[in-house]
Amino acid sequence: MKNNNILTTAIILLFLAHFEGARINTNEDRYPSPRMVILGATGVGKSSLANVLLGRDKNYEGREFSNGCFHVSTGLDSVTKDTCADQGYWLGDSNMQRFTVIDTPGFGDQLVEEEKTIENLVTTLRDEIKYVHVFIIAFKQTDNRMTNSLRSMISLFEKMFGNKFWDNAILEATHWNHGTDAERIRQASQPALTQKFWTDEFNRILKKEYNLQKDLKSIFIDTFYHHESSHESDIFTNNSQALLDFSLSRKAFQCKDIEIALTEIMQLQNDLENLKKEEEDKQNVIDSLTEEKLRLEETLDHYGLTTAAPLPEKHSGTEYCARNRCYTP
Repeated sequence: MKNNNILTTAIILLFLAHFEGARINTNEDRYPSPRMVILGATGVGKSSLANVLLGRDKNYEGREFSNGCFHVSTGLDSVTKDTCADQGYWLGDSNMQRFTVIDTPGFGDQLVEEEKTIENLVTTLRDEIKYVHVFIIAFKQTDNRMTNSLRSMISLFEKMFGNKFWDNAILEATHWNHGTDAERIRQASQPALTQKFWTDEFNRILKKEYNLQKDLKSIFIDTFYHHESSHESDIFTNNSQALLDFSLSRKAFQCKDIEIALTEIMQLQNDLENLKKEEEDKQNVIDSLTEEKLRLEETLDHYGLTTAAPLPEKHSGTEYCARNRCYTP
């Protein structure tokens, strides 16, 4: 009986050790699941969304973080310079799900200088976060057409993450005011700017230009909603819950295979540099042959040598006459 108790205790201890090891290996304590990455152009409201999901003020200044992480600014330049993760309770409610949100720098304002930004995003997700449940692709309400900047940004995401990242992606319309006046203005547009129309348009464009196979879901979380309005508060709660439910339903996207991709402008720059290098190589060959020719000419002049003149062509024969119309009397 005593031996059986010892054996049972040993099995329990081994199980607990294995369980704790698994928790350490999956870094769940540091980055509790679900894990959400917010992607989007500069000024779209990524940091504001991240702060609200964590229960902080939408205009949080990010004092606890470096390099502008989670800092909200009204300026046009990107404030967030690095990819940063923070964790907490959903909407700051300790009775809700713990989760991780990853704030990222904006894309599209200075594509030529974004090489370090891209490298930091990839290395952070691949080496620290390790896996992600949802990629929130944020667009402004007014982004109802695909500009060159947005097109380049989406191409970059697809290059970095691969086609499978679409399975974990969801659209977020920022600055979508749910007040009565804002809704009236949207309805007065031609065609009416409804949530369905906005979502359908983006899905149509993404399917046409990228490797999206099925429609993406969308959420309309307004971080500036009127807290005293029960209508706007309910919409905020419902859309936030829809995001949480979506993240919990997704199979984790493994970040181990993501790559450091190049923006289209950076790729063109590399192609231009390669062409310049090829041109320089050709010029070096020409210069080398020219120098060799001059050296040989100097050698011939020094020894008084000349090259033999070519032998004159015989002005006879059927071949010559065929070309020069010989006349034979």
